[in-house]
Amino acid sequence: MLGFENDASWTNQHGKVQDLPPFNVGVTSGTREKWIDMFRGRVGYALDQFLIYGTAGIAFAGTEVTVSNQVAQVTSSQTRTGLAAGLGGEWAAYVDTWGAVTLKLEYVHVDFGSKRYVDPPISGAVTRDVRLTDDIVRAGVNVRFNWDRPVVTKYSGCAGSALPLALAVVQRHDGALAAHRR
Repeated sequence: MLGFENDASWTNQHGKVQDLPPFNVGVTSGTREKWIDMFRGRVGYALDQFLIYGTAGIAFAGTEVTVSNQVAQVTSSQTRTGLAAGLGGEWAAYVDTWGAVTLKLEYVHVDFGSKRYVDPPISGAVTRDVRLTDDIVRAGVNVRFNWDRPVVTKYSGCAGSALPLALAVVQRHDGALAAHRR
């Protein structure tokens, strides 16, 4: 199986820590990841109704770093770009003429590397180099629809694809539904 997928998530991950000497111990540094979006390829092998796959691609995240003390606060925001890689499994739990329902479990590691925030320094806030990585485990339910018989024939080898709608455009033509690839 060979395919692509794109997923976007709201994360709201955050953390805060007091600065350590030799920096000002009265200052707090906080990092927040607001969202993450990944576009990944998937390569897998289907065994009856089970698919095992590897995945890799590019990731983007909306982040911000806040440096504050009792008097002032400085926030620096960036969209980070990094690499994502992982593996997973998907099982076709229910298959019928209308389509299929699959259950999936996957692990993805995302590395955004290190980026500099509050650069140049503002209002006495020292520049921060922030390394960001995500380790994501997720379970999901996918629904795959068989809109027209040619779509089923064309995509039957794509076990585990979430929605063939992403691969096919359905349009009305002379009173009948016709499907074709983009």
